[in-house]
Amino acid sequence: MSKKDLELLNIEVGTFKRVNDKLTLKIDQSQFRYDSLAELNEVKTQEPNFLHLQNIVEQDSQVVLTYGLSKEAKSLKHLPTEKKAIRTAIAKQIMTQDVLRDGKYHISLNPANIWYYPMTNVWYAYRANELMPFDDKFNSLSKYKALVLYCLTGTPYERLLSEPKEALAQNQDELLQQIVNANDTEELKLAVKEIDDYVSYREWQDVDNKEQKSKKKLWITAGSIAIVAIVGMGLIHKNDQKKYVALENQHQEQITKLKYSTAVKTALDDKEWKEAGKAMDKAGYSKNKKAMTYLNLNKYQEALNTDPSLLLKIVKKAYKNDDTKDILEWQTPSSASSKTSDQLKLEKAIINYDVDTLTGQLSFEQNGDVLLRMGKAFNDHDDTQDASTAQTKLVAINKDKGDYLKALMTLKSANKSVDDNQKKLDDANKIDDKDSGKGDKVKEAKSNLENAKKDQSTAQKKVDQLQKKVGD
Repeated sequence: MSKKDLELLNIEVGTFKRVNDKLTLKIDQSQFRYDSLAELNEVKTQEPNFLHLQNIVEQDSQVVLTYGLSKEAKSLKHLPTEKKAIRTAIAKQIMTQDVLRDGKYHISLNPANIWYYPMTNVWYAYRANELMPFDDKFNSLSKYKALVLYCLTGTPYERLLSEPKEALAQNQDELLQQIVNANDTEELKLAVKEIDDYVSYREWQDVDNKEQKSKKKLWITAGSIAIVAIVGMGLIHKNDQKKYVALENQHQEQITKLKYSTAVKTALDDKEWKEAGKAMDKAGYSKNKKAMTYLNLNKYQEALNTDPSLLLKIVKKAYKNDDTKDILEWQTPSSASSKTSDQLKLEKAIINYDVDTLTGQLSFEQNGDVLLRMGKAFNDHDDTQDASTAQTKLVAINKDKGDYLKALMTLKSANKSVDDNQKKLDDANKIDDKDSGKGDKVKEAKSNLENAKKDQSTAQKKVDQLQKKVGD
């Protein structure tokens, strides 16, 4: 077997071994949390952008995953050796795919987990559900930045995760700086697209220069016949040049915006929110991008003032940060629609558990996240009937969220059962020792408590699994 036919590639959870068209990954079984191997079958489902996982087996205290792989596919580890146009095209395709967007699986963006074939074919190998090992130390934006910068510069991915500015050590390119400074995934996508356009333009320029040299030689050797061809090619070049000039102007515009972006960063660092807003306007930020910049800094009211239509996204972020009490202080700006104002009132009613408002709105609500919050409020306040109504509606809108709410209701019931059985055991232990039936009563109470705790553990496990799945 030649070295070319065999590749060993390390990712966070194990080592890939490639032999021709087969790719295997062995992981210690102790890293998994499944009861049955069949619980992993969902990752075998064929999906676009992913290598086909052909088989999962247990072998010598290891779980072995086998993927099908085209012989033409290249490991992304080899990308830094490719021409710049290929590297930028692959980086653009990675951001276009945005495989981390839906959060259904935990996907490694380690270059050793990614395969490509020029110019726009990119496939990912290992993806994990909640029962499989995964590395979740960094957020999606940090992973994408590290991967894109790796594609463009060859700087090790692992170093870029912690410090993306490492990519600038050898090259202070302003285009790379745009990537480092990107505040969200959408901004990063835009930066990568612009870089790909610019590199493509430069590549075409090189081609044009070579063509011009060839034309000159042809002019000397071919006489009058070549004149017609050269003139024709010259016309094509003239038309293309307009495109190139437009791209160049676009690039200069982006450089100008980048300069204003420095002022944005300074104002944000100094917590001068109004000045930051003005700088963002000068930098050409869209309303959405401006609001998301505030939101990434947990400046909820500023984000809401900028783009009231993002209310639900802002609420979700506040819940994620355990800042739900802040919502009670929010005010909708004058530019907000009546629908947005009503929505904020409902969110405050959920937190305050204004049961009249919640029950009145329950039959009309169609948003999965809002229904889940309403259902949790009902459940927390022992309103099983309305919680069940919310759960039934939620299943029809979003099954995962509906299952999660059901699991929360089951857990609450299990917790109550544990408390009740613990009290019964305490009461049994208080029975006078002279009572001949005490032993049997204590034994029965202990047995019931143990069963209740098992049910509680099962319910908690289900909640934990679904919680991660729905991103709550």
